[in-house]
Amino acid sequence: MRKKLFSFILLVSAFLAFFTFGHKNTAAASDKLNVVTTLDFYGETAKAVLGDHGTVTSLITSPNVDPHDFEATTKTAKIVSKADLVIYNGAGYDNWVKKLNGKKYLSVADVMKVKEGQNEHLWYDPTTMEKLADRLATEFGKIQPKNKVAFKKNATKYKKTLAKLTQTLDKIKQNSNNQKVAVSEPVFDYSLKKMGYKIANSHFAKATEEGSDPSYSDIKKLQNDIKNKKIAFFVQNTQSDSSVIKNIVSLCKESNIPVVKVTETLPKNKTYVTWLQGEYQAVLDTQK
Repeated sequence: MRKKLFSFILLVSAFLAFFTFGHKNTAAASDKLNVVTTLDFYGETAKAVLGDHGTVTSLITSPNVDPHDFEATTKTAKIVSKADLVIYNGAGYDNWVKKLNGKKYLSVADVMKVKEGQNEHLWYDPTTMEKLADRLATEFGKIQPKNKVAFKKNATKYKKTLAKLTQTLDKIKQNSNNQKVAVSEPVFDYSLKKMGYKIANSHFAKATEEGSDPSYSDIKKLQNDIKNKKIAFFVQNTQSDSSVIKNIVSLCKESNIPVVKVTETLPKNKTYVTWLQGEYQAVLDTQK
């Protein structure tokens, strides 16, 4: 009888221990925030602010994928539906993610007060990541109040890593002298304006971005600007494949006009800072 009673007590104890352990594990798992970003460089910022209080999944991680044309799958929809917060660029750039029924969304365009129809390449504005980091600290703090202080501390630490970019921009601005530059597309425009340069061919660039050939008059004007050295350099988005742009680049080389190469997506084995720093350095080199 005693043996049976002892066995029963052991069984109950084991059950209680299992239940308690399982409950703690479930609580621990739910204590972690689940964040999803459309673009990997926003994921980088989110991870820095979140720290070890959650996980971040970026939907687009390949530099060869055009964010405009990304096609969400059933798997993508499941990932988004489970997120506590979905971070996307907005301004018409990746609005497809809004159709995936996430619980809560944060548009970087809203953070930067940029509306649809305006330049959507927000990550090239050097103030974007700073403002996003602060906003994420606030948003994460609302979802997980007990870690509010940690999120703010993480945001402050992350923003210090961006100082190098600001220093390079300031250095460039000292010698830009409000010169005119030309661009293949308006991808790099936010950075150029912070550097103190003026865009000489906005109409041409807009046409290229929209996938249509620039007008004959726009092409002719740009060619003359290059031949007569009216621009300091030409910015080429190397991910854009166009015979018009290839011809313009060739003309720049013939006319000794520097060509600064940029990309729209984060290259492999680069961080946000090393990516932009490399492109900013290329601009700085044109001033030598």
